[in-house]
Amino acid sequence: MYQGVKYGIKLGLIGLTVGLSAFVYKAIYWEPELKDQGHMLFNVLEFEWHNDALYIGESSNYWTSPNDSDKRSISEMINAQLAHGRLSGTQVPAYHAGMFLPVIRQIDPNSRVKHLVVTMNLRSFGQAWIYSTQEAALMRSKCFYGDQHPLFNRMAAALGYYDQPSAAEQEVKMLAAFEHDRIQSQVALPYTTINTWKDHIMYDDPAKQALAHHYVKAYAFSIDTLNNPRVADFDEMVNVCRSKGIRLYFNIMSENTAWADSLVGPALSGLMRENVAKLVKRYAAKGVVMIDNLSLVPASCFGEKDWTTEHYDQIGRQIIAQQVATILNRYVH
Repeated sequence: MYQGVKYGIKLGLIGLTVGLSAFVYKAIYWEPELKDQGHMLFNVLEFEWHNDALYIGESSNYWTSPNDSDKRSISEMINAQLAHGRLSGTQVPAYHAGMFLPVIRQIDPNSRVKHLVVTMNLRSFGQAWIYSTQEAALMRSKCFYGDQHPLFNRMAAALGYYDQPSAAEQEVKMLAAFEHDRIQSQVALPYTTINTWKDHIMYDDPAKQALAHHYVKAYAFSIDTLNNPRVADFDEMVNVCRSKGIRLYFNIMSENTAWADSLVGPALSGLMRENVAKLVKRYAAKGVVMIDNLSLVPASCFGEKDWTTEHYDQIGRQIIAQQVATILNRYVH
């Protein structure tokens, strides 16, 4: 009997210690750590009570050209053009739908937010992004977006209790996909795997050849709606927003289709358009407002000239913002 009481007291003390630790962490340490480690959720928790609409994205939202006189982000430009309501934006570089989803799950259904614009990058559906070497770092950040107690989330990040594929593992998977994944398309393609396609592209200029290879690796894929992880993420996003009574908008970012066409050929730009058409059809049928900007931004407005990019100068950002604002003004009253 005595031993049972003794163990009961010990268990009670342990429970009390854990409970107090959890309370103290959430009261004192959680917000500063979230600001540092879970920046997107930190912003959403602040913005949701002061905005009718949120804009969630990655670096395309805030990237600026050194020559820009207008340094505003896309979301700031959108907000300036809204006839009614207010929109704020948040972004983290290299984020994809798998990172957006847990943040969106945390939006309070009783908050002011009734409209949500989410960046949709075509490249994020391809093997090069799915098997990115940054994925382990992203998964660590994702710990802070979990719906468990903040202290549990912090311990999961600290103890490595999350998927953390190594850079070598990701590289192996990506190269295998480039070699073996067959591209299924209604577009007449010269080759049906990434490696075969890029290996037949030859330029006298090594830099031009390297850039053409980047375009093939970034865009020469066909979206498998049954198995693509980004499709699964966006599908669940639809369900979450529906349950919260939030109107969802997928903002398809512009890609440099003009360079894809000139460097690789019309088959690649045609494949890009086919994939976007597939996404537009799928999510419009689910009630999402689709904003298709795939070929809207001129080639001259893209940022990096030696890589595939969704970074735009001020003219490009203004074009995207105008398109999004025009659509939002139909719904935000």
